[in-house]
Amino acid sequence: MKTARRVITLILFIVFLIAGFTAVVILPRDEASAQQENRKLADFPSFSFERLKSGKFTSDFETYLSDNVGYRSTFMSVSAAYKNSKGINEFGKLVETNGDLGTGSTKKSELLVTDDRVMEVYRADEQAQEEYIKMLDFYAEKLPASINLYSMIIPTQIDFMPFYKTVGDDEKENIDYLYSNFNKRVKNINVYDTLKEHFDAGEYVYFRTDHHWTSLGAYYAYCKMGADMGFGTLRLDEFQKGEVKDFTGYLYSQAQAPYLDSHKDTIEYYKNALNDITFKCTTFSYIPDQEFDYTGKMFDLSRGASYNMFLGGDQPYIEIDSNSPNKKTLVMLKDSYSNALIPWLTCAYSKIIVVDARTFDQSITKILNTTPVDDFLITNYILGTNFRDYIKLCHDIY
Repeated sequence: MKTARRVITLILFIVFLIAGFTAVVILPRDEASAQQENRKLADFPSFSFERLKSGKFTSDFETYLSDNVGYRSTFMSVSAAYKNSKGINEFGKLVETNGDLGTGSTKKSELLVTDDRVMEVYRADEQAQEEYIKMLDFYAEKLPASINLYSMIIPTQIDFMPFYKTVGDDEKENIDYLYSNFNKRVKNINVYDTLKEHFDAGEYVYFRTDHHWTSLGAYYAYCKMGADMGFGTLRLDEFQKGEVKDFTGYLYSQAQAPYLDSHKDTIEYYKNALNDITFKCTTFSYIPDQEFDYTGKMFDLSRGASYNMFLGGDQPYIEIDSNSPNKKTLVMLKDSYSNALIPWLTCAYSKIIVVDARTFDQSITKILNTTPVDDFLITNYILGTNFRDYIKLCHDIY
């Protein structure tokens, strides 16, 4: 009887596999969905009997099918219309989604859709936190003693909204926990109070439809960095302000809440002679196995109303030489939050090397062996400390 059940289970699994492959192979892959969601779609998962038995293969395969089925964006729109008809996106509703930092794997997460914005819900992952601490400790042990090591963990706006912050875990409490457990060599740049002060004052420091901060939010972090790292900062009136209107971000596409069209964002950017420059970078594309030629621009207006306007998106490796009078070199290991921060930092460093662990295929050691480095900064937003595969990538590229 037990053998018969195993045979039936195997047959059903094979049928499920064939049906899934049919849906993916026959229907055309929806490349527009990858661009719209601003991430790499899931790759086919590796198979082993252990992963099948634990359910990990089935779960990853389900994600792969969901990401790669033809006409994905159409199905998402239909699904959103159905959910909206049931009131799932009314004021303050939670929407389940797959969180993704662009590493090829997803993590079940939630979005809070309110009357005028959509926000990620942060839930602390204790095991991931310990791995993040170990990763910082690893860099503290490996980096040459002559290099200053800094860490910055960026909160999200939901933690500054007392009513909404109760939905998830306390970001400030967890940021403080991480900071207090890093190696004593690590110098923490705590931007929490700085961002909260300006958010509470009603300033536009976070987008409403995207998970990133705005260029203004990044400016205040730059000022806090200057105070903590010992470099001078420029006033806002020393920059020329530009705007790109009608921006709807990544969370908008995830929440599928069309009524947020009436609350579209504006991308503000600030430029001067120090940061309105080109730079060296590698090529990258959100569409797997596809690359494009890209001349690095600090503000790439050809991207239109997109956060990818900053640096042209998440490049694996960027090397920036500016005319900053501060003749120092900074290496940054970062997530996409820093894309809006880097234009400010070009005013503070004459050389900046930016590494994105998700797509960088070289090593930090090689950089250190060929370039004199003064400061090393590891910066991520708070949800990035939850992704264990991303944390491992940050560790392994050293």
